[in-house]
Amino acid sequence: MWPRLLVCGLLMAGSAAGAQAPPAANPPALDVVLARAADYVERYEKEFAGVVAEERYEQNARQGGRFDQFGRIRYDSDKRRVFRSDLLLVRPEGADSWLQFRDIFEVDGKLVRDRNNRLAKLFLEPNATTAKQIERIKNESARYNVGPVVRNINVPVMALRVVTRQNQFRFLYNHNETDDATRTDGAWAVDFREVGAGTMIRTNGEQDMPMEGRIWIEPDTGRVLGTIMRAQNQMLRGAIEVTYQAEPSLGLLVPRHMHEEYRMYTDGSGVIADATYSNFRRFQVKVDEQMAPVDPPQP
Repeated sequence: MWPRLLVCGLLMAGSAAGAQAPPAANPPALDVVLARAADYVERYEKEFAGVVAEERYEQNARQGGRFDQFGRIRYDSDKRRVFRSDLLLVRPEGADSWLQFRDIFEVDGKLVRDRNNRLAKLFLEPNATTAKQIERIKNESARYNVGPVVRNINVPVMALRVVTRQNQFRFLYNHNETDDATRTDGAWAVDFREVGAGTMIRTNGEQDMPMEGRIWIEPDTGRVLGTIMRAQNQMLRGAIEVTYQAEPSLGLLVPRHMHEEYRMYTDGSGVIADATYSNFRRFQVKVDEQMAPVDPPQP
């Protein structure tokens, strides 16, 4: 059985001879920056809920290897698939994770259904069959995946949970100022490492997969500009990197690109995937347990 991953500036000095530049303002402490990031994510979850984006999602899967009669490892042919989908990210009231609904309308350049804003209608006009429709969309999405790793952690905003108030106790954080130089937007490079049992990501066998990675945070505002998230155990390693850009039509930072890599240690098989996001639009969506009584992804 294949494993499942369940669950996401320059300082200008004065030039006068003999004059000294004024001392730089003391930077905030890391715990202050993390508190600002927690405030930002709390607001962001409310503002971003109900936003629909168009996703172009390319998956490249390397099949498992085997030894031939001469002791050389041979791999089966790689598989490639490109989806185009409407992607809706919502977080039901009281839930601790995002729900992602990927409604695929094109696979490898061929339409698999008419594009008719099905997701928007589903949530704006709920009825007795809403839950069944949601489940069908989830099954349709998984049916087109390639590669050996079944996962539900490929939600671009998932890594934001690393700095929420309810999850900060799970992690150790570190800020190394020298790492900030890799960016020119003033963001802090904050590294994180999950400690303790009961991790946010687990396999379908309930094995812990501790997370580590980096999150880029504006120290004065708490805004998150990018995330790198990695997890592994004895069988498998995975990594997801997400970059954010401003979306004027929404007045928000939105995920623009998600890069994923998964590799099995047992046979070298794995998946490399890239998703890009565009055509963001907002819908007034409210999801409650009565309207859509389906199980959310497990962390």
